[in-house]
Amino acid sequence: MDDNNNDDAALPAGGGEEQRTFVETKIERTKSKNPKERLFSITFDNFEELPSAKDHEIESSTFSCLGSQWQINMYPGGETKSFSEMVAVFLERCSGDSELAIKYSIGLSKDGERISRQGENVFDGSDIWGWSNFYSRSEIIGDDEEDGYLVNWALTIHVGIELDEFIPMNPASSIILKLFNDENSADIVFEICEQQKSGSESDRKRAKTSAAKLYYAHRLILQHYSAELSALCATSDGMTPIIIIDVKPEVFRHLLYYVYGGEISDEDFAVHEKDFINAADKYGVTNLKLEAEVWYVNNTEITIDNVIDNLLYADAMNCALLKESVMDFIVENKEEVMQRVSFQDVPGDVCKDLLAAMSRHYEKDSPGDDGENETDVEKTYSKMRIRDLRQKLDAKGLGLDIDGSREALIANLKQHS
Repeated sequence: MDDNNNDDAALPAGGGEEQRTFVETKIERTKSKNPKERLFSITFDNFEELPSAKDHEIESSTFSCLGSQWQINMYPGGETKSFSEMVAVFLERCSGDSELAIKYSIGLSKDGERISRQGENVFDGSDIWGWSNFYSRSEIIGDDEEDGYLVNWALTIHVGIELDEFIPMNPASSIILKLFNDENSADIVFEICEQQKSGSESDRKRAKTSAAKLYYAHRLILQHYSAELSALCATSDGMTPIIIIDVKPEVFRHLLYYVYGGEISDEDFAVHEKDFINAADKYGVTNLKLEAEVWYVNNTEITIDNVIDNLLYADAMNCALLKESVMDFIVENKEEVMQRVSFQDVPGDVCKDLLAAMSRHYEKDSPGDDGENETDVEKTYSKMRIRDLRQKLDAKGLGLDIDGSREALIANLKQHS
């Protein structure tokens, strides 16, 4: 988090004369990218209405983590050691007698990005550590709801806690990865042959023999990964090779490697990003498709000459992020697009994506003009970016499908709200 006052070190709470107010807060356990981190969100409703006098402490509800009870102590108007207009935030261990060494983070989120400050301290029994100059009150509130960190006038503070001890990684993922292309334990085999477009039949047979690649796999893993791979397994009995002719051998190898838990290098993504999208879409390897789509969007310059090709490809492959990028380009370059681009072959169902892009682009110029019949939730979802819709679905931890059109993502979110 940006530090306005160079106060980087986590400090114990100040010892000034304080008033305390307990506030019932909404606490949720959320998903962290760090498997060792326990991540919680603590939401304070009506932040601007909370007492903001100096040294007035707002105590959150408690939550349980690592065998102790914890709470957030916030000073909306700062505490003894705070500079002017700075909000102070501390993490308090409310129970426990023994020392507990932890790494922790306290942060805010905006536009799907979590910005946080980290500390490493020993909490000796009931102890309090945090930041006297956590963040500027004016920046938290912002000039309007789009600029600040408040959502529906509520402030959500994210707290991450993990033990500051060496914990070996669970070896299960590495064990599974070692099974990749292991001929001795495999019970299914794929023969990957690129289609030969020309030449005599004998030439094609020789080319097929020389170009064919065999990859060994395990039905149990593939059947549990996707319905498409499961159906593919059902086409073969025993070790009779399953012939694949519509995917490059190296691309199918990377796809299988990904299914077994492997990571694909930046260099391979740069070379095969579109091939990965096509293969992963066909065989139901959703995460690989979405990761390759991100690469494609970030490495492809949308121009007047390729805008329709990219739009048609995004629509055909159900690449919502790419379609959003194309729509943003169209809105930002609307006059040139109108003069030089034909939309004759464009499906009519892209209109909602175009309207969403226009809404994001013009909403600051036309505040409040969001329609009369939508609920607040529908308004929010309809203007959100694809990455944020996907993040919200993924954060629910229900194994929900995060691939699909904007309409499908929003419908899924509404169904599980």
